[in-house]
Amino acid sequence: MSFWDLYSWERVRDKIKTLPGRLGFEKRDKLSFFGLTLDLETGAIYDNVLERYLTRKEASGVYFILSLYAETREDIGESGEIVSLSRHLCPFIHCPNLRANIAVIEKIFGRDPQLLYRVAEPFNYKPVDLGDAGIKVYALPRVPLILAVWAGEEELPPSSEILFDKSASHYLTGEPSAVCEAALGLARALTARLILKLAKDLKLDVSKIEITYGGFGGYGYVCAE
Repeated sequence: MSFWDLYSWERVRDKIKTLPGRLGFEKRDKLSFFGLTLDLETGAIYDNVLERYLTRKEASGVYFILSLYAETREDIGESGEIVSLSRHLCPFIHCPNLRANIAVIEKIFGRDPQLLYRVAEPFNYKPVDLGDAGIKVYALPRVPLILAVWAGEEELPPSSEILFDKSASHYLTGEPSAVCEAALGLARALTARLILKLAKDLKLDVSKIEITYGGFGGYGYVCAE
């Protein structure tokens, strides 16, 4: 059975339907998070940032992450300690598409770090004092991501880092490989959606972004292909 079939709406909806009123979600017939709206009756997911419905594969990636989140029994809150995606949650990053996304983020926002704040507005970000520009976005009510960008200087190229609150591994419960996959997927989705949001603002199509920046490496919420 493929990943996409294993995490279809029909297979995981009962688990996801336990989330309203728990773990920071409001008790409603829809889940709103990360600029997305999930209809708990149909399983359809609408991206309010990019103004389109997620494809079947994209939605299955979200269902996978929500199914891990729904297994959390104790709501411990944020620790306040930030940790690196690459060094704490997923020491061996095996997602080439995320690496491609990060390269584009650095090319775009490394030239103009302040642009990050404008593009990230629909994500209801909080600014953080890190890098030349830094944002904190809640991918799930208890799982914030931090994206920091540094502009290049002289012979130093632009750089960036993706960070999580240390409690992320508690809320993305499961085997270490599953936690890693979920964290990578959230990072991949945020970076790609920022790039696509900028393209939308500039009235460019995806092919134009690919020509200008060499491709952004995918939009999906997991790295499985």
